[in-house]
Amino acid sequence: MITLKEEHVRKVGLLILVGAMTGIGLLAHEGHRGKTKIVGEVIDTVCYVSHDSRGPEHAECARDCARQGISLGILEEKTGRVFISLPIDHSSPNAKLLDHVARRVEAVGTVYSKGGLRGIFVESVRALPARPSTSGSKQ
Repeated sequence: MITLKEEHVRKVGLLILVGAMTGIGLLAHEGHRGKTKIVGEVIDTVCYVSHDSRGPEHAECARDCARQGISLGILEEKTGRVFISLPIDHSSPNAKLLDHVARRVEAVGTVYSKGGLRGIFVESVRALPARPSTSGSKQ
């Protein structure tokens, strides 16, 4: 039996996935800015957008969501922008990020944007040390 939370996650995830997939063909030809490095936290896009969940305390849920097909993304620490993982090569959108959920990373890839959606085709990703904590900030 599917719980209400699972149903909510699936519905929101489907909306994000449909939006991302609709734009992928166009994104591959417009609005890209070449190779870029992004430093930030790997997030589960549904839980982050719907209820600001992120960080180590959310890691298990984020991994479960990613295994259900919810796209992972990177919350850029410098700008607060979210870059959804875009599988321009038609691979799994989560394959390169799943081992880094809720961790600080540096991702290198091609950034695409269109209609307010920002994404990155991740070519490489590496773990970084945790960012030093400052009082009042959410990790």
